[in-house]
Amino acid sequence: MQTPRHPRPTACSLPHLLSVDSTATSSTHATQRRQLTLDEIDRVLVSDATSRRQGTTHYVLEVYTPSASPRDFDAACSKLYDDGRTPAYCVEKSLPDFDNLRRALYTASHLAHTYASCEFCKEMIIYIDSGDKRFGSGVFRVLVGRDKIKRSLQQFMDDVLDMLEHFASTEAELRHDSLKQVEKVLSRT
Repeated sequence: MQTPRHPRPTACSLPHLLSVDSTATSSTHATQRRQLTLDEIDRVLVSDATSRRQGTTHYVLEVYTPSASPRDFDAACSKLYDDGRTPAYCVEKSLPDFDNLRRALYTASHLAHTYASCEFCKEMIIYIDSGDKRFGSGVFRVLVGRDKIKRSLQQFMDDVLDMLEHFASTEAELRHDSLKQVEKVLSRT
């Protein structure tokens, strides 16, 4: 299931708030590095679960930008979806990566403030406390299968990115470690 990202008002400037290293290949095969901000990400789609050695399953995160041109496409991502666009780049992550992101977001939200949490941290803590904390457990994987886990991971990524977008446009400053944690998951390294 793919969920389109809704752009925020342009009045909100987020310079490199969510900087993601993206390697784009041009027609001359020269590699260029550029930073993607949260504003530049249209959607993140969780697709293709592949099993590797020792039972590790990797999920592909396809990162779409609103107006990707052919030179922005990652050669490793050759899929076209219903809207005719190709992902700007793809990243493979395992279930422990998503679990680590969930724990890091929770920890960052708890440690971000000394006395009282901001609305973003309150919402993130409530979301993570109420969410499914077991999408990485072995029993859960056996019982529900890869498709259910992909849907769960997709919903998690959509919700986290929506919260980051919403509170980035309403809070005066977002200097939480949460953005760095999402950046790690979307980075190519």
